[in-house]
Amino acid sequence: MRVLLLCPPVSLDGPLVRPRHAPHHTAIIAAALRDAGHVVVVQDPHRDTNELPALCAAARAARPDVLLLMGSDYNRKIAPTAMVRVAAALHDALPDIPQALYGRVNARVARSVLESLPAAQVLLFGEPEFTCREWVDAVASGVAPLDAAQAMAGAVWRRDGEIHLNDAVVPDLDLSPVPAWDLVPPQNYSFAPHQQAGDIVYPVLASRGCPYPCFYCEVRARPNYIARSVEAVVGELRVLRSRYAARSFFIADPTFGIDRDWAMAFCAQVQRQGWTDMRWSCMSRTDRVDEELLQAMARAGCWSVLFGIESLNAKALSTSKKAMDPATVGPALAAARRAGIETIVSLIVGMPDDSPAEFERTLDGIIALDPDFAQFFVMQLDSAEPPAGGRFLSDWQGAKHDFWGRVYAADAFTSEAQLQALRRRAFRRFYLRPKYVGGRVRALLKSGEPVVQLTRAARGGLLALRMAAGRDVA
Repeated sequence: MRVLLLCPPVSLDGPLVRPRHAPHHTAIIAAALRDAGHVVVVQDPHRDTNELPALCAAARAARPDVLLLMGSDYNRKIAPTAMVRVAAALHDALPDIPQALYGRVNARVARSVLESLPAAQVLLFGEPEFTCREWVDAVASGVAPLDAAQAMAGAVWRRDGEIHLNDAVVPDLDLSPVPAWDLVPPQNYSFAPHQQAGDIVYPVLASRGCPYPCFYCEVRARPNYIARSVEAVVGELRVLRSRYAARSFFIADPTFGIDRDWAMAFCAQVQRQGWTDMRWSCMSRTDRVDEELLQAMARAGCWSVLFGIESLNAKALSTSKKAMDPATVGPALAAARRAGIETIVSLIVGMPDDSPAEFERTLDGIIALDPDFAQFFVMQLDSAEPPAGGRFLSDWQGAKHDFWGRVYAADAFTSEAQLQALRRRAFRRFYLRPKYVGGRVRALLKSGEPVVQLTRAARGGLLALRMAAGRDVA
């Protein structure tokens, strides 16, 4: 069958929003369907249009036998009102084509997601490469779309106005295929300069889910942590190196090092491959790394770690269910520096039980610890109600790279304008320090790749200046 995977725009209102990250799960689904013998077309019009007539015209032009509509993907969510309109428009534009939604959805919320989309009949949840392939295979064999959904795990479906929820899928992630990056070219997306070593970055998912319940994180929708085997992940790296000449990778798990034994085994296995031209980065927590692990990561080619710190205010971290001791931040950054790994810290303005004065104290502490880079976000949540101790300050927004939803702030903050002012001030205080600028220049001069690093520094500098000035970056 000819299958169209369609990634709708983040929002239908206002200017185009250009996501930083490729739709990773869509690329995996595309590979699974192609491996099953289907012809796959992927449309991600984020660079071209967010207008419904153009979106529907492109979908019709693809001549699909089946349409799979993305509801969410890795680091990408769609405005709820936009999803309602897109699903309805595609239903009307392709009335005779079987359609289903997929996304980063678990069984706890699958029913409510389908309820919110009156035009949709089938939602495939769990690990979508398995559920999408099973449903498409069944439809291709002649089974009616709703009957196919009714007969499988990992589907919620609507018949005669009544919604039915099936059991979830328990997958073997080692059977997950290597993403079809030829259908979703990573070069069409742009990592932040401080996360890019100069060439095309290929993301790799070594696991799914996360055991930490941080209420602001979109991964909380998938709380069950499941890891692939070390052999499967290294095998994917091998294929990406051979098929796409990939040399730079981003381990896209929300927290590398959750399973320390797995992380150590992965580093040892990568080092044994002798891939001296390979570089990779990851995200982690400062309470999940130590000297031995960071040294092992460096020997295996890791050059950068993004630490989600969010705040040095212990009460704010506890209220946000971050469950991290801020006393671990300094030792982790120092250990990474000794290992030769660049560090990025991520901070959030407006956390519960935080205040403008406490945020400034956090910023003072981070500047004293002197990580290589810092990024600052205003919290946005897609929950129906604001967490206790704060309130929503805006309608749903999708114009930022890594957060979507309504702007949230603790009661101690007065307005969204104040949050943005604090964020701009944080960028200025961190990046415009003479000590920082001098340090980056010295690092550039010592670099073995001066052209690459100069380009990266220029892009990063412009990004920081635009952020400091309060301008969003596409």
